[in-house]
Amino acid sequence: MAVLHLALLKMNPEGASSQLIYMDNAATSYPKPEGVYCAADQYFRQAGNPGRGGHKLALSSARQVFETREKVAKFLKIRETERLVFTPGCTYSINMVLHGLTKPNPANGQTLLKRGDAVLVSSLEHNALMRPLVRLSRELDLQIVKIPYESGKIFSIAELRRLLNEVRPSLVATLHASNVTGEAIDIGSVAASCHVARTPLLVDAAQTAGLEKQHLIHPGISFWCASAHKGLFGQPGLGLLHVSKEYELEPLIAGGTGSASEEMNMPIVYPDRLEPGTAAGPAIAALGAGVDFVESVGADVILQHEIRLSDAFISFLKASNNVRVYSPGNVNNSGSIIPRVANVSFSVPGMSADRVVDALDKEFNIAARGGLHCAALAHETLGTIKEGLVRLSFGFFNTEAEVNELARAVHEISQRAAATAGPS
Repeated sequence: MAVLHLALLKMNPEGASSQLIYMDNAATSYPKPEGVYCAADQYFRQAGNPGRGGHKLALSSARQVFETREKVAKFLKIRETERLVFTPGCTYSINMVLHGLTKPNPANGQTLLKRGDAVLVSSLEHNALMRPLVRLSRELDLQIVKIPYESGKIFSIAELRRLLNEVRPSLVATLHASNVTGEAIDIGSVAASCHVARTPLLVDAAQTAGLEKQHLIHPGISFWCASAHKGLFGQPGLGLLHVSKEYELEPLIAGGTGSASEEMNMPIVYPDRLEPGTAAGPAIAALGAGVDFVESVGADVILQHEIRLSDAFISFLKASNNVRVYSPGNVNNSGSIIPRVANVSFSVPGMSADRVVDALDKEFNIAARGGLHCAALAHETLGTIKEGLVRLSFGFFNTEAEVNELARAVHEISQRAAATAGPS
């Protein structure tokens, strides 16, 4: 795709399109493939409670949950399918891991995360990790050590290895890609480093699930968490958690599983051990359809399309004198399968992020997100904690024409801001 130039901003002089331009895919992908809507609707209309009965509806629902688990596990290259757990969301999955690691392992009685231990985190972490981790640090006097930020790759592998050796953490917890800047870590090298150091690794893959098919073949990934409603095109309210066979987790909550009902303790077998209560059947069915869509298009095709659009927009931003860009654009991240994701954040001098996003919405019918993006640590690291940033996150269903309209809108808004500010 040709790089956007200011000449493109002269297009569509009549103003913004009346059709919504959705640029908030990092929050949730929109629209969904038609098959996703149909799968959720069909399940809901024919649903029993999976695992809670032998009648046709219950058995049919249980079969669909089982088949979807198998499908997603195959997509993620998971061999122990039963250790792929459905949860209420990625945040819930992360909480399950942190809580579970503070409890004795039922197999050997050992506790992996104890009072006074250290945890390594990236400097761009989301509140999904930081809030439960900070709460735990107050309870257990944990030492939270931030790996220094490095532009384009979040942190360097050399720095990770140094801290693994010096700090001797009980856990490394990191996002795969930033929901703010779009930068990604080289997950293979990170996992290999943690594997050599014999340190468990927790990966928050909320921004990358669906963009590659090989997440879980990397050695050293102990816990992998993701949401269903972003790159996997499912619906909100469903998350994924994969627990490596080398680790066991104490359940965050307990309840009915439809199995071993005579026991007052949670079952030992997976996934029942970590899946109390009724499964979110319609959401699970939708996830299965979302994975079908990704498979039909190709995860690499989706990633390349999204990055191509975001690269064009970043080129426009960098050519403008009235914005500051916080996303690196085209980078070579040590051969990582996902060098980055298509999230682009910027600021307009003289305007708060919220005002810019409001103007995009009301004047141009463009859906974006402004503020701190539930990632205070990331904004502290970037120096944007006061005003926040404007984030545009590109999805598979976005088009070049929409990127051109977006560039025209940002140009007009930033020109007005500069005119209002006057000469410096």
